[in-house]
Amino acid sequence: MAKKLALIALLVVFSVSVLSMTALAAEDVEWVEKHDGTKLYWGESVTVDGYVIKAEDFNENEQVYVSISKEGEKLKTGPLSAGSEVGYDDRIKVYAQEVDPNYETIKRDGKELRTGNWNPYAELDILVRGEPEFDIEVKTRKDTYDSKSSGDSWIDVSIKLENEGEAKAEDTVLTIDTAEMEILKGKTKYTLGEVLKEEILEPVNITLKAPSPWIDTDLNITAKTTCVDVRGDKYEHTGSKVIKIEKRWGLVITKSVTKDNHMGKPVHVSVSVLNEGLCDINDILLKDSIVSGMHLEKAETLEKTLSLKSGERAEKVFEYVLIPEIPGEFTFPQTLATFTLPNGQNGDSGSNNSEKIKVYGPDIVVTKTVNKQQLNPGDELTVTVTAKNTGNVDASVTLTDTVPPEAKFISGETSFRQVLESEGGSETITYIMQMHKEGEIRLPACKATFLDLDKYSGEVISDAPVVYVGVPIPLEGSSTQPEGVTESNQEKNSSLNTLAEEDNGETPGFSVILAAVGLLAVTGFLRKRRT
Repeated sequence: MAKKLALIALLVVFSVSVLSMTALAAEDVEWVEKHDGTKLYWGESVTVDGYVIKAEDFNENEQVYVSISKEGEKLKTGPLSAGSEVGYDDRIKVYAQEVDPNYETIKRDGKELRTGNWNPYAELDILVRGEPEFDIEVKTRKDTYDSKSSGDSWIDVSIKLENEGEAKAEDTVLTIDTAEMEILKGKTKYTLGEVLKEEILEPVNITLKAPSPWIDTDLNITAKTTCVDVRGDKYEHTGSKVIKIEKRWGLVITKSVTKDNHMGKPVHVSVSVLNEGLCDINDILLKDSIVSGMHLEKAETLEKTLSLKSGERAEKVFEYVLIPEIPGEFTFPQTLATFTLPNGQNGDSGSNNSEKIKVYGPDIVVTKTVNKQQLNPGDELTVTVTAKNTGNVDASVTLTDTVPPEAKFISGETSFRQVLESEGGSETITYIMQMHKEGEIRLPACKATFLDLDKYSGEVISDAPVVYVGVPIPLEGSSTQPEGVTESNQEKNSSLNTLAEEDNGETPGFSVILAAVGLLAVTGFLRKRRT
C-alpha cells in the first residue's frame, strides 16, 4: 500500500512538473502580430501563414465562434468575447478586440426592440509564433586563387551569423563543409548555444589549405546552422561561397610585335615562352603563323619543340621579320602550343590574342578602261585611266600612259602628277585615239609611280586591255582578258635614285625633290582648306 501511494505521489509530481514546463514554454513564446483589428463578418475568413481563421457564427451574448484550419483540416474552434483569445499548439492565436452584433433597434411604447436586420462582425488580432532564422554570410579574401602562386596557398574564411528571425534560437550549432580542403586553423563544428533575436555573433574564422588541381576547379564552402525554438521545433539554415582554384600548370606565350610601322619598313616579331606552373613540361610543340597581308623577309621555320622546367623561360623561341604588302590594321594570329602534362593529360596554350598593329602608307590602285572592245579601222577609242589612293597616308603620284603604235593620238591627257589624299583620293585622265590597224590589239599597261613624306616609294601598273579592230571578238571562254576594265595593285618598291632617273630624263634626284616639295605644299593646302 505504501509503495502504491509513493508511486501515485511520484506521478503527481511528474505531472505538475510537465505542466509547469509547458506553461513556462508557452510564456516564453515570442508572438508576432500579423493582423491588427482585422474585421470579419459572419462567414468571412482570412489566411495567415497557411492557417485559415474564419468567423463561423455569432450569438446573442456578443460572442463569435472562430475556427482555425490548415490544409482543409479544422484544428481548433471556440467562442470569443471581446478581450478573450483562442490558439492552436502555441503556433497561432486569435484575440478578439471587439464583437459587435451590429443589429438595428426601434422604439415602441418606450421600449427598444431589435429588428431582423443585423450583420455582426468581430475585430480580431492574429498572432503567430516567432521563429529563429539565421542569415549566414561566408566570405573569403578573394574569389579566385591561383595554385601556382605561393601567396594563394591558403584560404582565409570568415563566417558571419545573424539571427534575423522573430524568436531566439536555442542549442545552435554551426557546421562547416570545407569542400574536402584541409583545415590549417580552426575547426568544422562550433556549438553556439542560445542566440537572441536580432543578435549578431562574432565572426567564425578558419584557414584552409588551397589545393593544386590539374584543371580549373570551383569549390563550394558551405556553412550550416541547426537550432530549436522554445517548443523544441528544429530549424536549419545555410550559407555558402563558391571560389575558383586555378590549375597548377601554366604555359605563358608572349608574342611581341613592333607597333610603329610604315610601308617599306620591316615589322619585327619575337615569341617567348614561360613555364609558370608547378610541374615540368616536356615536348612542347610550338607553332606560329604569318598574318595575312605580310610576308617573311627571309625563309623561316615557325615550328619548334622544346621542354621547360617549372619556372623556366625560353626567350625568343621565334624571332623573324615581316614585310608589309599593304597598309592598314593587322591582327596577328596566336602562337599555339600543344603538350602532354606529367599526369598524362593533354594541354594547350596560346599567346596573348588581339595583338594589333597599324601600318601606315599609301596604297595606289590604277584602273584602265575603254569605251568599247570591238571597232573598225579608223574608229575612235576613248581610254579612261584612274589612280586611287586607298591607303592611310597621302602620296604624290605620277601617272603616264602610252598610245600603242597601232593607234594615233587625237586629244586628251595621257599623264598627270598629283597628290592623292588617303582613304580614297583619286585622279582621272581621259584621251581619244584612232585605231588604224586591224587585229587583236593589246593596249600597253599604264604605269604610275608614287612617293610619300616618309620617302616610301613604289611603282604600280595596270592590266592591259584588249580591243578587236576589224575582227570579231572571240567566243566566251577563249578570251584571255576581261572586257573593258583592268586593274592592278602590284607595287614595286624602288629607290629614290631609280625614280629620278626614270623621270623624263631630268637631272637624277631633282624630280624626286620636286615631288616631295609638291607633296608638302599640296598637303598643307588641303589641310588648310579642311580647316
